[in-house]
Amino acid sequence: MKKIALAILVTSIFATCQQKAAEKEAPQIYTGPLSTLTGATIIYSDSAKQKAVVEAEKLLDLQNGDREVPKGMFITFYEKDGTVSATLRANYAYFFKEDDKWKATGNVIVNNIANKETLKSEELYWEPKNEDVYTEKFVRIETPGELMTGTGLKAKQDFSEWTLKNPEGLIDVEEGEI
Repeated sequence: MKKIALAILVTSIFATCQQKAAEKEAPQIYTGPLSTLTGATIIYSDSAKQKAVVEAEKLLDLQNGDREVPKGMFITFYEKDGTVSATLRANYAYFFKEDDKWKATGNVIVNNIANKETLKSEELYWEPKNEDVYTEKFVRIETPGELMTGTGLKAKQDFSEWTLKNPEGLIDVEEGEI
């Protein structure tokens, strides 16, 4: 009887050791970022002319080619002559490689330098190839002398042209403008 009990004990210890060894040998699959860049700068250009510069304190390159900017980003948009046309700031951003577009969230602010117009929203998409920005979220647009709000917007990346989809509130119109 003692031999059977001893054989069972040795067999269970051996099986437990084999199981633990197998668990140690199983490869761990890493799902984190491929690289982390601090003080990152991405330059978008066409024919050796700067179109936009994306600056981020921290940028994560992900395994699927996407990029995450957890600490926010600042984008400067340029005219063909090299002057700054607009800026965009956001608390968080994510780049979708497959769609070639950025999603900016959290206190998104776009400033058009020439027209002195400011757009504020909680979410904004930017497509560098088309040079467009858009959102389906609430937006607030401040122009010299006016404040407009609404839901949904489509605009040029430099905010030189824009369309507010569902405007709300009052807009001042001078007599003879209609």
